[in-house]
Amino acid sequence: MYSVAVRRTAAAILAAACAFTTISCASDDARPVVVVGGNSTTESVLLAEIYSQALDRAGADSTVMTGLATPLTDLDAGRIAVLPARNGALVDRWNPASPARTPDEVVAAVNSALPQGISVSDAADGTDLRPRAEGGAPEDTARTQSIVALYRSGIFDRQQLKKLNYVAGELTTDELADLIHDIETGTRPADAARSWLDAHSL
Repeated sequence: MYSVAVRRTAAAILAAACAFTTISCASDDARPVVVVGGNSTTESVLLAEIYSQALDRAGADSTVMTGLATPLTDLDAGRIAVLPARNGALVDRWNPASPARTPDEVVAAVNSALPQGISVSDAADGTDLRPRAEGGAPEDTARTQSIVALYRSGIFDRQQLKKLNYVAGELTTDELADLIHDIETGTRPADAARSWLDAHSL
């Protein structure tokens, strides 16, 4: 578990406090800062860096704030603007009785349960994070678990939304596992994210 909050700077704290007001808290000329949040797991920290840097490359001004105890609550309250998550886990939280299991069913279940003011990116269909049965194969009866990015509705332009979905189109289970291993053996999350984005021309 990577427990150190990454790039938790004064800018991130200011951005969280401003919470995407139409007038910047810093000055009349400054753009709002997009705060990409996450909990303290290596996976969450890595994904926050990937989405943050991808948005920066599409013209956003973003920062990462991880180590959050209740990131979904922070997103709903506007303290953060983007939150990477597993879509199956979102269904487990919002509608645990849902029969959704397959990728298409889980995507539909997430979309139908989204809180007001929250949108979701495309799912990274190349990520299959279901529990593994003996022999390493995913458990067929388990709910699909693919990476998505939740975000505050209406804050991104078309190019920035495309960038979120490009990440979903490239990320795979094996790459995610390799990146997490790299971080847990000493690579900085920001560096791991940057290398992955560069490798995929994102």
